[in-house]
Amino acid sequence: MRFQSRLSGGAAVSVVLGMVAGVTNVAAADEAADYPNKPVRVIVAYTPGGANDIVARLYANELSQYFDEGFVVENRAGASGITGTDAAARADADGYTLLLGAGGTMTMNPALFKDLPYDPIESFDPVGQLAGSPLVLVVPPDSPATNVAELLAHARQQNEPLSFASPGTGTPLHLAGELFARSADIELLHVPYKGSTPALNDLMAGRTDMMFDVMGSSMELVRGDRLRALGVTSLERSPQLPDMPTVAEQGIDGFDVTSWFGFFVPQGTPRPIIDKLNEAIQVAARSDAVAERLLPMGMMPISSTPEELREHVAREKEKWGTIAKEAGLEPQ
Repeated sequence: MRFQSRLSGGAAVSVVLGMVAGVTNVAAADEAADYPNKPVRVIVAYTPGGANDIVARLYANELSQYFDEGFVVENRAGASGITGTDAAARADADGYTLLLGAGGTMTMNPALFKDLPYDPIESFDPVGQLAGSPLVLVVPPDSPATNVAELLAHARQQNEPLSFASPGTGTPLHLAGELFARSADIELLHVPYKGSTPALNDLMAGRTDMMFDVMGSSMELVRGDRLRALGVTSLERSPQLPDMPTVAEQGIDGFDVTSWFGFFVPQGTPRPIIDKLNEAIQVAARSDAVAERLLPMGMMPISSTPEELREHVAREKEKWGTIAKEAGLEPQ
């Protein structure tokens, strides 16, 4: 009888827990059904006008129309994107705060900063990717290299390493150069600048030998014969440059550096709300309005499931952590 009473008690606990879980699921579903019923803020961890800001505002506008509710961009710049990203991580997990996350904040900062106040995987739930773009490898117009093979041959013939410019130590464009050097088994000299403009100016003048840059800024210079493009850094050719071979095609197997953007919410946000947001951004990614804005900037609309974005962040975080360590970049 004593054993029977204990079993009944355990069964009763299971029933109670099941009822609680059922009530919780129903509450989450009800909350999602009414979502959003007030403005949603979209935190961008950088200043207005840059690629992060443009992508966030473009999708915020599409979501505002889709839900008939305001999605308002809030720029929280500072500390290499840490300030705004941390603010998003600390927000209520109710779906009314989105973060525009990108490769720098979500997959590179963990390798570059000690005591990062957020964890890109544990602090957030992914919603879905929004846009992406390969970089482009560019050289001065009078460079002896017209393709990647010639660049590598030129590098191996020199007594000193070729120099590559970047907008600063630890930036995605710097780490792209470090990955290239290791993938091609050559030595390169990193020359950091305070921003892309001075880096590109010195590259055009021939004071540095090469640079990885975003397509939006370099391609006009290439079209004006002020730079020469040797290849794009995605595994597949860019639709904007279908005749431009990838770096991987030209002998650097598996070389893949893609600038990407996605929406994230604070960890613990109800899954029905995440699914509702994901559905909306997938609709936006297929719209003409988004494509017409992104394509001239060298970007492509991208859509993904939350799980695909989580896996992408984990892979990229591991890759850039390894490259930063091999490059001798000590976390600040």
